[in-house]
Amino acid sequence: MSTGARVADVAYTRYDGERSGRPAAIWSLARWSALRALGARRGWRAKLIPILLTMIALTPALVVLGLRALFSGASFTNNLNIAYARYSTITAIVILVFSVVITPELVCSDRRDRTLSLYFSTSISRLDYVLAKLLGALLPLLLVTLVPLLVLYAGNLLFAVHPLGYLQAHAGDLLRIIGGGLVIACFYGVVGLAVASLTGRRAFAVGGYLAFLVIPTIIGGVLGDALNERYVRLLAVAAVPIRAARDLYPGFTDPSNIGAGLWNLTAVGLIAAGLAVLALRYRQDEG
Repeated sequence: MSTGARVADVAYTRYDGERSGRPAAIWSLARWSALRALGARRGWRAKLIPILLTMIALTPALVVLGLRALFSGASFTNNLNIAYARYSTITAIVILVFSVVITPELVCSDRRDRTLSLYFSTSISRLDYVLAKLLGALLPLLLVTLVPLLVLYAGNLLFAVHPLGYLQAHAGDLLRIIGGGLVIACFYGVVGLAVASLTGRRAFAVGGYLAFLVIPTIIGGVLGDALNERYVRLLAVAAVPIRAARDLYPGFTDPSNIGAGLWNLTAVGLIAAGLAVLALRYRQDEG
């Protein structure tokens, strides 16, 4: 009895569906990368940490708004609020940890599993890949940099005596909330992806990213106090986007006395450096 196999028929089907183009391909890769980083199609442990961190970031806004809802007639609720400029400072550790959890997951697995050549063998270029991963990092990070502030703003609008008047008086704050959230998310997304692109090992990416954020911040704080030199505090990499976003609000004094311009310039410089690293890592001969 023969045990050989024989191919009876071979059929090839041509794709006749709609072709959406490169923007749709970038969006698809970005969307699925963001969902994977948040734990989609993975175990419950991968989903638990992003959910917990998002809820922790929302907690200050929910507590303040909850107390105002429960004790709406009490006089102490009149002063119960969180300044929009201070919110990111309160949740800075949560934002940092969230970025450390999210960004390595976006690129390390592709390099570890050697799937980059598969991506680049399709119509997705190296630039498309980087853009998709940047967008895939930005979307989850907005959950902790922008959404909590929008919830707080919506609650303040709801509990205002004259909601329309509050909206008119604080329309500028809404723009600052959106701008600040985007600045912080872009900074941590670009820098995190740049560090993670250097290795295919997620543990190394997490450790390297933490070291890059924490060690200069500690050194800057120690030297700033010891030497009484305010510009040394610009070494505080982890604080740069928070300070840059906070300085968007008028009348908010910077305790470091460095000034908004230098914090913003430092943030732009680090984002540019991160983009340069990504460009080098995914250059033409990288596959």
